[in-house]
Amino acid sequence: MPANYAFYRFGAEALKTLPEQQRRPIQRFRRLYNGGLLGADLFFWFRPMVQSPVGELYHTYSSMNGREFFAQACELLRQNPSEGATACLYGLLANYCLSSHLSDLFCRENAGCSRTELEVELDRYLLCLEGKTPAHRQDVSPNYHMTRGECVTLALFFPPATAANTYAAYRSMVSWSHRMTAKKRGFTEFLLKTARSDFRDQMMADHANHRCLHLDAAMEECCSHALEQYAEMARQLTAYREEGVPLGDLFNATFH
Repeated sequence: MPANYAFYRFGAEALKTLPEQQRRPIQRFRRLYNGGLLGADLFFWFRPMVQSPVGELYHTYSSMNGREFFAQACELLRQNPSEGATACLYGLLANYCLSSHLSDLFCRENAGCSRTELEVELDRYLLCLEGKTPAHRQDVSPNYHMTRGECVTLALFFPPATAANTYAAYRSMVSWSHRMTAKKRGFTEFLLKTARSDFRDQMMADHANHRCLHLDAAMEECCSHALEQYAEMARQLTAYREEGVPLGDLFNATFH
């Protein structure tokens, strides 16, 4: 469950920084906004034990820069306008804002840990900061409840994903989150030993990951810096959608 809690926490704080006009559709369609917070990371969970074309959407979209992704997303929204899709778009923006900031930190520090390890450690650290202990027993998947109909809207932004495989990815995320936070996790640990390499680090340990512990404070600071920029990025995205004003340098980075 890499950084699922971090994204949910960031999205809740980011929402408070928006003007009322932008908050309104998000408040009406909060679950779609939360779904957008998952971004392309959701497809990481599609049949995660093996590689598949749908699962590869995670890598395809994560390698896009913000300008490219949001130009495509806004065009898709223009062709399929709805308040729910608008709420989802600003959730996707929050995912990009935090992802791109964390990626910059991870690249600079070159910590010797996988990105998944760092994101799991970030979730553990934030959960502990907020008194949600033991952190490794916290199932955060209920924060992202989505219906099949809501997955139709989310899938819109990730062609060629369909509503069916988007919902399947969501259900897989929920299932694995339950398994990884269960009281008895021995069989899940056994399964993960046979999984592809980038999925083996998903299980949150019951203690800090000492290989990346030194980055906890820096990751928290990174979240704060991203939060300071979110409202400006949302303003630029709105100007791009409504007036065709080009997106600025804040959209140069890739998601990962």
